[in-house]
Amino acid sequence: MNLMTKLSFIKGLITKRAPIYVQLAVSKNCNLRCLMCKAVESRKDESELSLEQIGKLAKVLRSMGVGIIVLTGGEPLMRKDLPDVVRQFSLLGLEVRLQTNGLLATEEKIESLLEAGVREVTLSLDTLDAKKQDVINNQDGSWDKTIKALALFSRILPKKGNMTGVNTVVSRLNISEIPGIIKFVSALGFYSSLIPVHLTQEGSADFIVRAEGDEFRFKKEDHALIDTVYNEIIKMKRQGYNVHNSTRFLKLSPVFLKYGRVNWACDSPNLYFSISPQGYFLPCVDLKGQKSMLDDDFLEVFNSAEFRQSVRQQVTTCSGCFYACYPEVSFFCRNPLTTLERIIQGYRISRTERKPVSYEESLELAQKIKEGS
Repeated sequence: MNLMTKLSFIKGLITKRAPIYVQLAVSKNCNLRCLMCKAVESRKDESELSLEQIGKLAKVLRSMGVGIIVLTGGEPLMRKDLPDVVRQFSLLGLEVRLQTNGLLATEEKIESLLEAGVREVTLSLDTLDAKKQDVINNQDGSWDKTIKALALFSRILPKKGNMTGVNTVVSRLNISEIPGIIKFVSALGFYSSLIPVHLTQEGSADFIVRAEGDEFRFKKEDHALIDTVYNEIIKMKRQGYNVHNSTRFLKLSPVFLKYGRVNWACDSPNLYFSISPQGYFLPCVDLKGQKSMLDDDFLEVFNSAEFRQSVRQQVTTCSGCFYACYPEVSFFCRNPLTTLERIIQGYRISRTERKPVSYEESLELAQKIKEGS
């Protein structure tokens, strides 16, 4: 974490009004069609920012004092100019993180992204069962490509002080596997981030990302299993497994999975927001916006009481979410125990050196965990 990012976090912690975390959907396209996601469909009529426009956006974010910019999509690696995109932010001192499914990763691409300024990466893995992952991703062979990507990043990324995450969407299809996935991710030296599945409800708002995905939806008879698994996850975190989620987030996740209820208040646009592929301000990844961040008057509008009131109205009338990124930032800034937990975790990460794990070793490890040995 560079000095500018640290100062942003400190300001957010003190004032509760600093954009610590911003997500940019740098690509509207994706090489997968995951069953619980409709982002590509939602953005089919959007354009993507040119490199010149991204440079202008980077200056806007720099002037706002943004702490971390996360490049997501779609799939960021769909853009051939991604290293140049990263450089637009890193040259201005912005800390850049990459969120990818990893299937398009190559040694050359990873090295060029690191050289451009990417510091941390988050990949996706929802199961240790190859056939199940292929069904979820709606693409044959996707699980094997993911394991190869994990091995590539394991070998090329910095071995010390690096928090590479593995996102797992927790759903009815994989709830029993979660402890095993945590063991697998921890053995790779990466950090497991668990995201409760988000699905549309009858009569719900028109979200950008959420799809119907009824096969992922929990039923009442699953409630006891959810509680059992999350109690085990919290126990594993205390035992030293690499679980990135805060304890508070893990304790509240079952409520969202069982009832769709949230127990936290959204802090957009004060602590975080998102940006669409064509540069529009979004309260979050799931809510639409109408103001371009490339407009010359954007900063003036953003800081106006009228604009902030309209965003607050949008998020307070939203049914709510439990995407890890947003509540975790709020918990960090508003819950002293979570603040302390994060500081201790950051210190631990800075002192830990990871041993690279090869593709063959990863396959063998996944098989052993899957078989319960």
